[in-house]
Amino acid sequence: MQKARITSFLVKIASRCNLDCDYCYVYHHADQSWRNMPRLLSDVHRDSFCQRLSEHVRAEGLGQVAVILHGGEPLLAGHLAIVRFADEVRSAVGPGVEVDIGIQTNGLLLSDEVLDALEEARIGVSLSMDGPREAHDLHRTTRRGRSSYDKVQAALERLRRRPAVFAGVIAVIDASVPADRLLRFFDAHGVTRLDFLLPDSHHERPPPGRDVDPQLYERWLTDAFDTWLDQYPHIAVRTFEALLDGVAGLPSATDAFGYGDVSLVTLETDGTWHDLDVLKVAGEGSTRLMGTVTDTSIAMLAGSEALAGHRRLLMKTGLSKTCQGCQVVDICGGGAVPHRFGGGGFDNPTIYCQEMKTLIGHARTRLLQKLDMGGQDAGVPEFDIGAFELAETSQVVVTALHEEAVAEDRATLASALADEAAEVEAATLDELARRAGTVAWARTRKAQLAGTAVHDVDGRPISAEPDYLTFAMGACSSRDGLEIGGADDWLRRPFGQGIVFEGEDVSVLGSRLVGEALGIVEEWRPALATELRMICSAVQFIRDPSAHPDKIVSFSDDSVPGALYVSIVQGDGLIDPYDLADSLVHEYRHQKLYLFERRHPTTRPGALVNSPWREDLRPASGLLHAAFVFVELNRLWTHVRDHGPKRMHNRAIAQIVDTERNLAQAFETLRTCDLTAAGRMLADLLEARTRHLPLAA
Repeated sequence: MQKARITSFLVKIASRCNLDCDYCYVYHHADQSWRNMPRLLSDVHRDSFCQRLSEHVRAEGLGQVAVILHGGEPLLAGHLAIVRFADEVRSAVGPGVEVDIGIQTNGLLLSDEVLDALEEARIGVSLSMDGPREAHDLHRTTRRGRSSYDKVQAALERLRRRPAVFAGVIAVIDASVPADRLLRFFDAHGVTRLDFLLPDSHHERPPPGRDVDPQLYERWLTDAFDTWLDQYPHIAVRTFEALLDGVAGLPSATDAFGYGDVSLVTLETDGTWHDLDVLKVAGEGSTRLMGTVTDTSIAMLAGSEALAGHRRLLMKTGLSKTCQGCQVVDICGGGAVPHRFGGGGFDNPTIYCQEMKTLIGHARTRLLQKLDMGGQDAGVPEFDIGAFELAETSQVVVTALHEEAVAEDRATLASALADEAAEVEAATLDELARRAGTVAWARTRKAQLAGTAVHDVDGRPISAEPDYLTFAMGACSSRDGLEIGGADDWLRRPFGQGIVFEGEDVSVLGSRLVGEALGIVEEWRPALATELRMICSAVQFIRDPSAHPDKIVSFSDDSVPGALYVSIVQGDGLIDPYDLADSLVHEYRHQKLYLFERRHPTTRPGALVNSPWREDLRPASGLLHAAFVFVELNRLWTHVRDHGPKRMHNRAIAQIVDTERNLAQAFETLRTCDLTAAGRMLADLLEARTRHLPLAA
């Protein structure tokens, strides 16, 4: 491994602080080395740093470096001493190198006189402030427990009048304070750059409050993201902008998301070299590197094994096995390294793993909504549509789409639970979000809590009662694969009185029949059977009283994602397992395309077409869905014709004739439809693949 490229330096010029913030990683976490540190960085060590920096920029040919003056509270060193040090740093590296110098301050000593000097010296100022009084004074009090708000708020007002020096605000999240309250406050006080930090927690020190309310931070982060995106996008919120970059496939500008490299080292007030300062949360001496500023060059640090170990943690190959197999790892990057600590090391997912998954899924959904607003095209998929369409090649893509959908549904469920959230453990919540009935309930309950009426297909209002949660958790604990014929009211309630659900006696027989049908699918296409079981969670047995008793019907709907509705009674008996295999594959394909359309809408909202085999107008998306289904059913019945039992041979031929006729008519109509780029690509692919399907014998 080549040595690290060090371009940033965090210099501790003061080791003490005039506040006592209870979450501070320096004073209230595992590493208490501050107690033995000199209060101020000595002149000798300042001179040595200037010399080392000068050597480094010349040896590496650097044109720009950053020096962050930190503490403790750096202004305890005195603003004149800070200005003098900044002058010495710039003089040492020479006029050919740009040095960005800034301080991170709590604001208590930030008078107009101090700001005059800092502005003249071109030293940027970043303020630590958690929001309005009720938020700020929760944690940022003096050593005597008194409020610091008035002085910090005055500092904020002074900085507001000095845009040339004001570098922004850093706020640590307390999830009991609503995000909209914070954003409204900072916007009103002219803050244009803002960074929200999660509490410095890890597996041995979990986030405060999450033991009582497991979804506390998920709700806060998604609410904050929505509030920012919808109302305050003019504020540069570093975490959220980095998240959108990651979702869009761009490099992240923060170590909270995405992979990266070590580019910063820290100098303590005793002259010793250290790694990233916040790694102090891992224990005494956890940041210590080799040597001191008087005897060790920056080049030696850059090539040290200690930094090499840190760098490996920022690569995919250096993440835990759990992270390496995660569908959002290329966006999350494993999360911030300090948040991974546990069991004496960092070979763990971040303690905020579920929060990251939920936020990433939510951000993806919101970004797509923004891209598609006003009739704009959501763009073409970043994956191979051909690989997506075939189960044998779609595992990676469909798994990713499914996990994104689960993350979105999990966020909806967390919002819908409201006061019941504390009753549900994180693992149980994840299982609940994979149940079709629970998702339907959560969507209704969330709308209900927002004051929006929800109706079934007959137009009758429906209500989501909180006691359903007890049933759903019991169903999760007993579920092993597909829930077949279960008496879950929320798999049924959205569809009114037009559909009759079979009783328990038929459901018992139906369970065995489903097993036979899935066996047929498994023998034909094992990959398809595996994909069906992954994205589908329930099978319900139905009867359409308006249809002929011999007619086999089935349906699915994205309002109940993952649920397959099939009829199994024909006349006085049960349908053939091959016919049930047809129905299951039919509705699974609808569910697969629903996953695709969550990320990539295929048609314009409200687009209608003349259906080639129905005497009415229907949404263009319905026609594309039909084509997507018929392509797969043609493959199924071709297999049955060639390899199935003799009793199904003529039936298979008839089915092939019907599907090929329907496909030809569908593609003729789809060529005239106003599809999105993704929809057009999919329609063209399906049409091309029909040319290679065997014709009926």
